[in-house]
Amino acid sequence: MKIKDGYILKDVAGTKIVIATGERKMSFNGVMTFNSVGADIFNMLDGTNSPEDIVKKIAADYGAPESVVKKDFDALVEKMRKYDLLCE
Repeated sequence: MKIKDGYILKDVAGTKIVIATGERKMSFNGVMTFNSVGADIFNMLDGTNSPEDIVKKIAADYGAPESVVKKDFDALVEKMRKYDLLCE
């Protein structure tokens, strides 16, 4: 699972937002904002990390239970699917 080419995460005045570039601008008219955890997940969705690895890393980095991180990860992935940001 990875973020499709043409989407990047930018920090704009302390807010992390997804920006569409190139041809993606034609199909992505919305704005997605992320907190620091969401931004970390976005950056780890590069095709080299499994969902399980991402959940474990986030849980360790933030000192949160894996069950809570998994629930939040799944919700974020569904949101990304809704906006067609992911290659599966």
